[in-house]
Amino acid sequence: MGYSEEFMGYGVELSSRSARKIKPRSRGPRKLDRDDILNAAFEMLSQEGEAGFSVRKLGASVGVDPMTVLHHFKSKSELLRQIADRSLGTVELPLPTGDWRKDLRSVAEAYRDLAHRHPRLFHLHFRFNATGPADHVSSEVVYRAMRSTGLPDSESAGLGLAFYAFILGFALAETEGLLLPLNDTEEVEMRSLDPLGYPATKAFIPAFKTLDPDAAFDIAVTAFIDGVAVRAGSSKRQ
Repeated sequence: MGYSEEFMGYGVELSSRSARKIKPRSRGPRKLDRDDILNAAFEMLSQEGEAGFSVRKLGASVGVDPMTVLHHFKSKSELLRQIADRSLGTVELPLPTGDWRKDLRSVAEAYRDLAHRHPRLFHLHFRFNATGPADHVSSEVVYRAMRSTGLPDSESAGLGLAFYAFILGFALAETEGLLLPLNDTEEVEMRSLDPLGYPATKAFIPAFKTLDPDAAFDIAVTAFIDGVAVRAGSSKRQ
């Protein structure tokens, strides 16, 4: 299917290639390459997590004063924001297809893939409203999908943000271990609960022991999409 002139002319090309496009290099003091600093920061944070990351440590790793790093990125917060956007550029971001259900699922899968690839920096995507070009590529797909439901913009905007909160939360919970099958210690603790006070918790023990994260993800995304569809249908009947 070809894209309309309106789509092709949009300010940010909705393609994962645009998110990963190499930008012209800028030179600062001592002719240090800004992109090299960002690459080094990305690698350091990916390997050591935020607890082991600092501007001073980054400067030492690339052989410059920390102030040189800040010259390029203005602040540590802005550096972290650009690291987050760089990470999003490592996954395949979808193009709008005209099928809003399919598009939401594709974005959800991309963010889950991102969490699996870079679990130590994935949490940064909770910190910023938008991380940069790659984030806007993703957001445009989601926001177009939400507007395609027929819901008013006042509702679609909130649901778009809720979608991100849901997907990011699910993916982070998975990387932190929440969706791992119940281990022996956890099972013993649950089985020791009072059956009168915790009947539902005890009933779920067999399901928790054999929990499949892939199946849980698919069911959760389907439930969100079905909920939006029901809401959209109800809105049209009013």
